[in-house]
Amino acid sequence: MRRGAPTRRPVAPPPGKSEHPAVRAWVRILAVHKGALAAIRDDLEHEMTLPRFDLLSNLVRADGQTLASLSRSMLVTAGNITGLVDRAARDGLVERRADPNDRRAWRVHLTPKGAQAFQRAQLRHAARVAKLFSSLSHSELASLGRMLDKVRQTLRGPEHAGVRGPRGEARRTHKGSGPTRRVLTKPEEEP
Repeated sequence: MRRGAPTRRPVAPPPGKSEHPAVRAWVRILAVHKGALAAIRDDLEHEMTLPRFDLLSNLVRADGQTLASLSRSMLVTAGNITGLVDRAARDGLVERRADPNDRRAWRVHLTPKGAQAFQRAQLRHAARVAKLFSSLSHSELASLGRMLDKVRQTLRGPEHAGVRGPRGEARRTHKGSGPTRRVLTKPEEEP
């Protein structure tokens, strides 16, 4: 079974009862996510894993982050980010440098080799994502984006406020066959 794949199929509604439209939409979102992730992995993992791609992508956006800030932005635990950075450093893609303002802290920087590797992977990633959504027109993509934004706004509502992290983000922990991932919703960030 592929990493990250759900281990169970969604439960069918009892005979004679129809599924709620929200449940049908949710099942479709999960199916699309699973298929899209598998396709992206197939393309990308010849060069690097998705977690490594995510790490380099975060460093391209903001180089010199601490492990804690990378953990928050990548939605993974501190233990997972340490191993990921260690392996990327071993391969010469990133390097740790002492923080000039805090003798106890280290910051992670992208190396020129890491930047080149990310550029190559990013081209493959963008091409695959464009292909995955090629059946939708520009206006349909825009509509899809608006609809998903509405759902994200609902997730930021008070009924989901019970699971907040130290910075006010929604938090739940998923455990699967891959690294433990914390699901955080950052109210201040937009894609």
